[in-house]
Amino acid sequence: MTALPQLKPPAISDNTAGELVVSWEHYHRLIEHLALQLHHAAADFDQIVALSRGGLRVGDLLSRLFDRPLVVMAASSYSGDGDRIQGQLKLGHQLAHTCDQLGPRLLLVDDLVDSGTTLVEASAWLNTAVRPSQLLTGVLWLKGGSSFQPDFWAMHLPENPWIVQPFERWELLHPCELEPMS
Repeated sequence: MTALPQLKPPAISDNTAGELVVSWEHYHRLIEHLALQLHHAAADFDQIVALSRGGLRVGDLLSRLFDRPLVVMAASSYSGDGDRIQGQLKLGHQLAHTCDQLGPRLLLVDDLVDSGTTLVEASAWLNTAVRPSQLLTGVLWLKGGSSFQPDFWAMHLPENPWIVQPFERWELLHPCELEPMS
């Protein structure tokens, strides 16, 4: 099978201050493109480890497409106004799953690789705690400033834009601001 090319990033307009604004449709197409890459590469894995929060939707959809159990690993490094300040990485010390046994082949997924710290640390923790025979990594966006290159990515962003994902609107809302259903 031939490998699929990486998707080309859409043009970033001047009115978005260097931001890449992503629609739900584009977001889901990126996940499907990542799934096709995994399929064409005949990537074989027993479970999908999703880094929360950004990797949860990616992991969930891949789990459904490949019919593999989903494992959740908590990770947090962004805070501040609109969660745009990258600080110290915090990793959970346990994995949430319903598997009798983890591995031996894992796929670790996240939404993006920015600096690379999260995937480096999460991979190191999994290799120490779980000791998989194989650990593959996949993301939707690989930014040009990353020190880590995942095994699979849907789109390379050499200009390192801030990515505004479709679910981020809820980070700026309070429940009292929501509209009731009629």
